[in-house]
Amino acid sequence: MKNSLKVAKWEFKRNMTNKSFLISVFMTPIMIILFSFLPSMISGGSTSNGMTSLSNPRLLPGIVSGSIFLSVLLTGMLIFQSASQEKKEKVAEIILSSMEPHELMQGKIIGYFLLGVSQVFIWLFCALPFLMWKLGLDILKYLFVPKTIVLVFIALLGYFLFAALLIGLGATVEDVTSSSNFQGTIMMLPFSFSLFILPVLEEPNGMAATIGSYLPFTATGTLIFRLSLLEVWPWGEIIGSICLLLLTSWVCMKVAGKIFKVGILMYGKNASPREIWKWMRA
Repeated sequence: MKNSLKVAKWEFKRNMTNKSFLISVFMTPIMIILFSFLPSMISGGSTSNGMTSLSNPRLLPGIVSGSIFLSVLLTGMLIFQSASQEKKEKVAEIILSSMEPHELMQGKIIGYFLLGVSQVFIWLFCALPFLMWKLGLDILKYLFVPKTIVLVFIALLGYFLFAALLIGLGATVEDVTSSSNFQGTIMMLPFSFSLFILPVLEEPNGMAATIGSYLPFTATGTLIFRLSLLEVWPWGEIIGSICLLLLTSWVCMKVAGKIFKVGILMYGKNASPREIWKWMRA
């Protein structure tokens, strides 16, 4: 665990001193706020008319957990790039001379988790004061409620699921530009929840929304979006979805560990689906 924490610290410091990362972190809340208020600014209407949905206190926990899920998607891509880059540059071979593969993988997951948490705190620090002033709401009063805890927990489960998936995939790819259709499809799984956005908007308690809440790779995004729209939560479905996410995250961690152990030290080509299947069964 000591080696994992060293890796986590190194990954965190490396990204927090990266200029492009810092620019993206601070620009994201600015762009979100700008595009949120842009319609009312262009129309010349009052803020209250243009921001009715944001001023609904019931949506605030969903907005915060949605921000966390956005951070999950961004850090997931970063952890994939980190694994594939270190594999390509043969940095992993040097690092693994002093630690076990599972320690390196755990360290990366922890490091990018801390990075994502810091990212969300920066977003909230930038956005909340402005929104409190502009909307005239005591936002903090509506954030510190039990529903926020549930939504944040769902978002965090999504992080560990997708982090395991993408770090394992990153270890199989030496050249991202020449990755196979199989690997490209796996990379799109974190965004698959978007298939259920329209059905959830039309009927949050409908069959499609329920199915999306139970599919492991769509459950996180679908649940956050769906629960933000509902006044009465279907707790039975929520508990079932969370249990399924916990189980899937645990399985993905185990499988990713097997893939990462072999794939990170394989050079010269991207792994084929047959090779990945062989590593998973080992």
